[in-house]
Amino acid sequence: MEQNTHYSALIFDLHQNETNSLDNLKTDIRLFAQDPDCSQIVVSCLSDLQLTLALSPQPKTTLVKMAKHPYVSLVNGLKAVTEENVLIVGLSKPVRIEQKSAILHALEEYPAVECHQDLQAYDTRLLMFCLQHSIEQNIAIESYAQAVSALGDTPILKL
Repeated sequence: MEQNTHYSALIFDLHQNETNSLDNLKTDIRLFAQDPDCSQIVVSCLSDLQLTLALSPQPKTTLVKMAKHPYVSLVNGLKAVTEENVLIVGLSKPVRIEQKSAILHALEEYPAVECHQDLQAYDTRLLMFCLQHSIEQNIAIESYAQAVSALGDTPILKL
């Protein structure tokens, strides 16, 4: 019997000025909440969106305040993740089920996978290593992909 990849979904509201951001966020939360392989949904967002989401709590969902500095937001979001695998999601468009399935399947064999800018998957330990290394080297980073590309020995597999 094939074992499925358990993961945490980490959603960043990087498109805070777009009007469809909240709708896309709610769509993604529903998608991940219905997936038995998704153990946890971490949403990194600004305070006003946190208040909106807190009014109607969702299963498996943890809210993390997004910091003004990108690096701090990356660290805070990742610190809330509990699984060894993490799916990173932006909100420019909702995640499609077939994309999610393809990226998780690739993650079973490779520790860094990118479908597009707003859908990536990583071994959480690889991300932690790269973020720690960036602190030690005093390197400014603005995305997980940038951290892995610049500081990891593992190239990112593009789907």
